[in-house]
Amino acid sequence: MYKNLLYILIPGVLACNSPGKNKAATPDSFLSLSTKVDTGVMAVGAPPETPQVVPDTIRINGDFDGDGNQDEAYGVLYRKAMEREGQDEYVIRFSNPAIRSLVTGYGEIRLINEGDLNSDGRDDISVYQAPLHGCTYVMSTWAFTKAGWKQLSDPWLVYNGCNYLSDEDLQHRIVVEDGIVYYYQEDPHDEQLTLAKKEMGIK
Repeated sequence: MYKNLLYILIPGVLACNSPGKNKAATPDSFLSLSTKVDTGVMAVGAPPETPQVVPDTIRINGDFDGDGNQDEAYGVLYRKAMEREGQDEYVIRFSNPAIRSLVTGYGEIRLINEGDLNSDGRDDISVYQAPLHGCTYVMSTWAFTKAGWKQLSDPWLVYNGCNYLSDEDLQHRIVVEDGIVYYYQEDPHDEQLTLAKKEMGIK
């Protein structure tokens, strides 16, 4: 009796979970189709054919693939925010088609060429990303490898007190001293937001 009941219920459950023609894609399902993350390496699907380029202030140049030539990196609008989301999503593209696009998540971005932080002969990129709410930004640093883009360390927060940080300020947030990579982060418990130097921990 119970076996017969299972035979009746299973097809019904499968039918309810099968995608219908009019079913709208959720943000999670969209991302699952366009991005894959594996041990820190992100491979992305093709960005839109006619993307909207974000302001020129986030364009940077560098030798990101180690071929000895300068390439341009620039952000483009990847996906407009949905009604329940407060931010657009951007993707970083490159003038050299051999360099894969890089998706870093939601929030407007600015780019910093950090030079070669991990001694692999390629320039690395930091992404300064706007928060969904408040004034706490996120910095993440990436290296291009044969497997795609890989984060060099865990992302860290920038407590800028709702103040604008210039390109020069951002460029000096990460330094290399005696072969060790450090980053400067504000002390959120200090009213003056004094910067403290911390070891970055390159992976």
